[in-house]
Amino acid sequence: MTDVPDIPLDQIQQRVVAMWMGSFYGSSGYVARKLGKKGLREFQDIGAHQVAATFKQLGLADPRDVAMAIATNEKNLFGSVVEVVEGEGTAAINRRRCGLMQGAKSFARVGASLIAKEHCKTCVENHWQKVFSDLKMTVEVEHTEDGCVMKISALR
Repeated sequence: MTDVPDIPLDQIQQRVVAMWMGSFYGSSGYVARKLGKKGLREFQDIGAHQVAATFKQLGLADPRDVAMAIATNEKNLFGSVVEVVEGEGTAAINRRRCGLMQGAKSFARVGASLIAKEHCKTCVENHWQKVFSDLKMTVEVEHTEDGCVMKISALR
């Protein structure tokens, strides 16, 4: 019998990023080719609504709880260097190093047409803004070289 080797955590996270990005962009590309821009928007809307519904089902009702859930996943699954800064009725996710952005840069280095800035725009505009809207929250995003700061606020 041959022992199956363990993979170091950083390599596991890189593989999760690659699998997530490949699945997301592969599916999105297929939907866009088959159904056009309108179909792609509908596909993205469905995904965002599902994420918001999951957060609601888990009882994540305020900016802090939602920010902690997002940051926890991104740190542990994607290897992001991230922190949550709480304010009065707000929470900011500070992605000092976004694992997904790093993944987009890696894909670009090997010839994929994916560009990190395009990924960030898709992430914010086609996903998180819709998620937070469903949760009756707003989001403001400031992009940085290796990530972003996403400030979440409850609607008043």
